[in-house]
Amino acid sequence: MYNSINHFIEFGVKNIEKKVKNFVCNGGDLADLVLNLKEDVFELVRNILQEVIEDMDNLLRNNQERKKYWEIIRKDENKILTIFGEVRYRRTYFKLKNGNKREYLVDKIIGIEPHDRVSADVVINVIEEAVESSYRKAGEMATYLDEISKQAVMKKIHSLEIIEPGIKVEKKKKLKTLYVEADEHYVSLQTKCVSKERKGTKKKVIPKLVYVHEGIDTEKSSKNRNVLKNVRYFGEICENTDDLWIKVADYIDEQYDVECLETIYLSGDGASWIKNGLNWLPKSKFVLDNFHLKKYIKQATAHLDDGTIRQELEEAINHADKDKVKKAFEKIIELTSNDSKLKTVIDAKRYILNNWDGIKIKKDKGTEIVGCSAEGHISHVYSDRLSTRPRGWSKIGVEKMSKLLIYTKNGGRVYDLVMAQKQRKAVIKKREEQEILIKELRRLSSGYENVWNSKLTVLEKGHKTGLYNELKWLRGLCG
Repeated sequence: MYNSINHFIEFGVKNIEKKVKNFVCNGGDLADLVLNLKEDVFELVRNILQEVIEDMDNLLRNNQERKKYWEIIRKDENKILTIFGEVRYRRTYFKLKNGNKREYLVDKIIGIEPHDRVSADVVINVIEEAVESSYRKAGEMATYLDEISKQAVMKKIHSLEIIEPGIKVEKKKKLKTLYVEADEHYVSLQTKCVSKERKGTKKKVIPKLVYVHEGIDTEKSSKNRNVLKNVRYFGEICENTDDLWIKVADYIDEQYDVECLETIYLSGDGASWIKNGLNWLPKSKFVLDNFHLKKYIKQATAHLDDGTIRQELEEAINHADKDKVKKAFEKIIELTSNDSKLKTVIDAKRYILNNWDGIKIKKDKGTEIVGCSAEGHISHVYSDRLSTRPRGWSKIGVEKMSKLLIYTKNGGRVYDLVMAQKQRKAVIKKREEQEILIKELRRLSSGYENVWNSKLTVLEKGHKTGLYNELKWLRGLCG
């Protein structure tokens, strides 16, 4: 690193000074100066990385503990893509004296696996961008200078192990009311159906979404937008939703004092998988969301010229008068002659009556029930990424991306995911000699700090320029 800094002082600074002088004299946009200086800074970082790795490798070559257990075979060049561009370095290939094992020891110490072509910082950058945009754009934004293919991005996503971030609970919250909302989203796959009924149409997969919250956060909400308080998301692709609801129930039990809870309001469109949550959530009651209720009222009355019947139906529903709802539907059916439209009306009637408890409870409990925002959350969490723009997904792609979206919405960091996966995948055989070797290297590496005791010209004389201050900061001095 000392050589890289010295080289930068001797040549890089002059180049920067030349570019700055040209900018000041000839004018231009600030962006021009930024872009002109970018490569000089990135080159400095790449040179520092190369020198640090090669210095560590030299420490290994000269280390007496290493010589007891490992012999040198040869030196090879390696290249690894970082967010600052490609770094090339030479490192030593070692062989275990009492065995056939061969390794690039410095690669192992710095976390580079034998087949790695990109460093973890690039993987983190790629995944973060893929969550927001697309595989293609994520590949283009992989580093500041280079890009990787969208297929490579896809493989990184598919191989990612996504484990939800834990939540520390010092004391369970005591609340009387809790809210759970649920919905699902249909995503088209690349593959097509082969059955006679749906031949040629694309297969679909359905990620489920459930979220728990404590009601409206009045401090963060505005006139035009309500913000939910302490939201926690759950979601996955599954036929049997028992496991999903168990996760939700476990979260509630971990976070809240269930004995103090009086009611958990479970809101949704009335699908059987949503109502299955009533079997798992304690003290839960179903609430039919207004979005789907209004949708079926509209379907039942859209063909009628007389708006009074629709008003009659809405008032009967608002007052939770089941008999009047049935009478309103009788009038609608009498005025409906078209067979297909008649089926739509009957379906709407069946839907409303089958979910009557979820309608009636809103009148009984009044303002205690907050409006369900599941449709908006489906769009915010899933649709914007999975369906907004035309694209074809594989099933594993939808599964991984939906989990990744949930993970980030819950405040999880991609950095933690990638690093945790690297640690899980690292198969380390704890040989005593290797442990001694690594400890010795780390001890020797502490001497690396002495590099900064060397006298750099820019630190010993001249004006206290920005470069002077930066180098003093790097050296760890007060300045």
